Amino acid sequence: MTTRKIALIDIENFNGGPIATPGQAQWCRTMLEQWIKPAADEHIVVAADVTSVTNIDLVWPGIRILAGYGENGADLRLLKVMEENLPERFTGMTLVSKDRIFAEKVSDLAGQGLPTHVYSWPQALAKRLRFAATEVTTSMNYNFSPDYRKAA
Repeated sequence: MTTRKIALIDIENFNGGPIATPGQAQWCRTMLEQWIKPAADEHIVVAADVTSVTNIDLVWPGIRILAGYGENGADLRLLKVMEENLPERFTGMTLVSKDRIFAEKVSDLAGQGLPTHVYSWPQALAKRLRFAATEVTTSMNYNFSPDYRKAA
């Protein structure tokens, strides 16, 4: 059996809004890599509104990027990934999100024996998602420059 893990990232949730520039995408990548510390062979899936996809691809090549459309579009794309036989293919799943929409599926995957680790900002994490996951990590440390959103 593989020891490979999967990381599902609701990047606009992490960023607090759309990824409007490559600079924002780079900040997100840097911070996420420090926070979740993905292994070199970890399968990384990032979902974002279709308007953010190009900025993400410019600074994070080689990952699976999913374009969402409309309200909850990125969330719905990540939920579909969670239906791709993850317990048979991976030994663990990381989810970066705060959203309650993921609680039922995270609970289901944990119930199938797949360790599920949710990362979120503590003030925003949905209670149901907190209780659904095998493990939860929250951080108050945003660790960014106020000017990161202006970066080109």
